[in-house]
Amino acid sequence: MSLNELLEAKQLRRALIVDDACDPVPTASDIGAGAGEWAVFGDDWGPHRKVIADAFGSLDGVRLDELKSRDGFVAALWGLREELPKLLEPLFAAYVSAQAADTHYVELAKAQLEALGLEVVLAGREFSDPLQGADIVLIDLFLGNAQDDAAITTSKSALKAALDARGLPHPLVILMSRSAALEDRRDEFRDEVGLLDSGFRIIRKDDLEAGERLEQQLQRLAAHVEDTRKLGAFVAALDAGLTQAAGRTLAQFRRLKLSDVGQIQQLLLEVEGEPIGSYLVDVFDRVLAHEIEGEAGIIDAARALNSFSAADYPAPYIAGSPELQGLVAKTLTQHTERLRLPSSEQGLVSFGDVIRLEDAAGVEAAKRDLLVDLEPDSVLLVLTPACDLQRDAAPRVLMLVGKIRQFGVKDWTYRNDARTSVITIEGERRWISWNDKHVETVSWAQLETASQNGVLRTVSRLREGHAIEIQQKVLAGLGRVGLVAAMPATFEVDVAAYYLGADKRPIEIQVGGLADGAVCFVGRDAQQNQLLRLAMTEPAVDDLQAALRNVGEQAVAQECRGAYRHVVGTTDLTTVLTRGLPLKNVAEKWSRIDAVTGPEAAKVIIGLIAWNKPEPSLALERGDWGKAGFLLHLTDRPEGESAGRTDAVRHGLVAPPDGDGVA
Repeated sequence: MSLNELLEAKQLRRALIVDDACDPVPTASDIGAGAGEWAVFGDDWGPHRKVIADAFGSLDGVRLDELKSRDGFVAALWGLREELPKLLEPLFAAYVSAQAADTHYVELAKAQLEALGLEVVLAGREFSDPLQGADIVLIDLFLGNAQDDAAITTSKSALKAALDARGLPHPLVILMSRSAALEDRRDEFRDEVGLLDSGFRIIRKDDLEAGERLEQQLQRLAAHVEDTRKLGAFVAALDAGLTQAAGRTLAQFRRLKLSDVGQIQQLLLEVEGEPIGSYLVDVFDRVLAHEIEGEAGIIDAARALNSFSAADYPAPYIAGSPELQGLVAKTLTQHTERLRLPSSEQGLVSFGDVIRLEDAAGVEAAKRDLLVDLEPDSVLLVLTPACDLQRDAAPRVLMLVGKIRQFGVKDWTYRNDARTSVITIEGERRWISWNDKHVETVSWAQLETASQNGVLRTVSRLREGHAIEIQQKVLAGLGRVGLVAAMPATFEVDVAAYYLGADKRPIEIQVGGLADGAVCFVGRDAQQNQLLRLAMTEPAVDDLQAALRNVGEQAVAQECRGAYRHVVGTTDLTTVLTRGLPLKNVAEKWSRIDAVTGPEAAKVIIGLIAWNKPEPSLALERGDWGKAGFLLHLTDRPEGESAGRTDAVRHGLVAPPDGDGVA
């Protein structure tokens, strides 16, 4: 399906381009109140004051320093350019030049959008009305000639106000700029405006010179617009529902009387040994969750998301994006501020507390004070039931021993073992392997001694559901209880791209987008077997596609030209690298990457891939293997930065060195 057909099928018909180049009149900030040209204007404007006063209004008693910061005064001067060219052309020269450059890009974008069959509307800083009917919005990062933070603030605040006035569904948004700050300000712009990542992209204005970049971004946005709208509806329902649920929860708490709190304290908590503050926070958690579950809008929007399909999904924008693990970490652990609320009056430990040594030197002190054999990376998990901790019913505290682990491809599995798959400890993301055979019990006296001696400290607290699951694995073996499935893990590798020259020797292509490498996802298949896939980011794929086109067919080996034409003439490269390239059989030998389109796709080798090949630039041999349109070579990151192929082989994620491949 062509992009024109896709846009029509998705009912994306109207595009809005927002750029201050479309404003007919400049503002004072566009000219700059401190511009040197104002000084020249101030020396020469005396003979023309009457003409200017007729256009603007009375100038009596108003200094030029004040006038030049007024939009109305600048607008009046702008209207007098033809009448007073010698006076005013120098004042507006820089503005006119900048507007000409931006107007060029606006016209480029307009022409490309119209070629796709879209109805295009142009707007300047006042764009709220035309946005109401737009399906796609291209907006400048800086709405103002000054290209400063104030111009970015104008862009963000105006877009947010227009989107709020419109409501759902929001249009797809592409942020554009000539500035090198575009990439750095991307996330800030998205988050402060309140845009969904899946409905938001960026494009450099100079990339508009090559029309395929804009088309690529539109292709990605349009292909997933239905799921983007469903996710947007869910987030909006959460936004509205959380406010309503929180309001109802707070209303119930406001009805509490001091006498009610006193009765709870006297009749329940004094017996249980639980402080009233800790108890009320626990109750608030559960009441708020109950009220959220009662929000029909949230449930309806969540039901709509159940139809989401992962059969064809976009690539990540940033390699090694940590958002998935961050979400899971928050579902498994309480916020560290909550640690200041103990679950019992004695306050030493709470159910689910994760405790570790104060420092590596505390190993011997732990053996002395606790009679427990620990290592510097050991942690203890409190598994004594909360009621026993509160009532002092247990003479000894049951603890499970585990070890803090770095993230690594060899460790991220979906086995049914005792683990906390992701946890933030002292600002760093880790995971914990719990040894369900290593259980210790510690007396209260020993705990108090260790606490007074500064041997141990609580670094996290597991949420009740996750702590119960581990407790049951240890005590009863009853299996999983409500643990959120672990998200796929991500690990980075370095990537180099080549094409085959006339002598069959790989020639490296300089691709800017590959500077940040690529990301390997570790997940599982339907049989619970681990999978390892390579996914490249959108900028990397786009830059690689553009770099291959720039090579030119004449520079490529004769035998490779058919595959080269297929690579640069189809979307196969983008499809293969953004969906994820399986790495099971990728080794030091070159392995084939097959085409995915065309009547004889299985016979077309569009590329070759190798991992940690000692000499990737050596000439290729063996017939058909030398007919590839491009080559990719993966290299492990330096030791300590990421897991490597050796670990992946050891744990069965990829084939051993003598696995399938080609010389």
